[in-house]
Amino acid sequence: MKKTLIVFFLLVILAAGSAAGADTPSTYNVPRSFDFGAHYYSAYGSPDINATIVGTNEFDRDQTITLPIDLMNRGKFLGFERDHTPQTADEIYAAQTEVKLDGKIVDATGVVASLSVDPNGPLEVLSPAQQVGSIKSGENTLSPLKFDIKIARKAKAGVYNLHLNLAYDYQQYAQISNPNATAQTYDASYWYGMMAQNQTLKLKVKTQADFEVVRTNGSLYAGREDVVVIAIKNTGEEDAKDARAIINPSDPLSTTDDQAFLYTIKPGDTVVASYSIKADSKAVPKTYAVDTVIRYENPDGDIKYSSTLQAPVEVKKLGFFQRLFGWI
Repeated sequence: MKKTLIVFFLLVILAAGSAAGADTPSTYNVPRSFDFGAHYYSAYGSPDINATIVGTNEFDRDQTITLPIDLMNRGKFLGFERDHTPQTADEIYAAQTEVKLDGKIVDATGVVASLSVDPNGPLEVLSPAQQVGSIKSGENTLSPLKFDIKIARKAKAGVYNLHLNLAYDYQQYAQISNPNATAQTYDASYWYGMMAQNQTLKLKVKTQADFEVVRTNGSLYAGREDVVVIAIKNTGEEDAKDARAIINPSDPLSTTDDQAFLYTIKPGDTVVASYSIKADSKAVPKTYAVDTVIRYENPDGDIKYSSTLQAPVEVKKLGFFQRLFGWI
């Protein structure tokens, strides 16, 4: 019965941060039983893992996405170099077996993948390092890796780097001992090395219109209806055509006039929307946030909605003469 002894060796010291969060050993011990004097061939080649984003790499700002990444091992076997020539039938059998086992040097085992982004950028990786398993040469992962990435609310349109860090083991040498050509039996020892690979992928934040409330004019008084003016700026990169600002005040504020037409808002332009808003008679004097959404048409003719903006609206306390005469 074939007996297999797995022998590990550290081939490559990982670059700083190349496998952050990965549970990979930092050292390997090489038992004295591995004898290079009994080695017939040196095999050349190694795994080479290539990553690609599955589907689109273009996304809108202010969202959390799940990015699928496929891994393929393109490792190539480059050939052999003879270390010494077998003489006996058992040695020939051992050399032939060694050649067969050395073909596995292009397979990656125990693959660990982690994703990172440039510091101080608008992207944040929410997923930890992932155990991938083994990938034979010429094969892909059974299913794509999935990393959750948060794109910041104020991310500017452009291309951003994603750093995929891979760490894995691969078979560097195989050694045959106790070969028996007649019985077709042998013992095998394997010497594994560690490898790190880093690849930069690209994520694109699409150009789009974006908005912020820059100021609110006008105040409300409990039990009265007044006009409030909200100034809105297009902070994005595209025109917002046929725009309208839709407000949704909540208790103790209300309105029967919840939409204001803004027409086209170019990047950098500020427009104003006016609303009649009523404060309930029991409204507590303080500043309230009025939810505001911009409905618009992008340059491709698609209808879009902004994320919810909040416009501060102040309810003031009525003075003596206001309560007495009902005027300001």
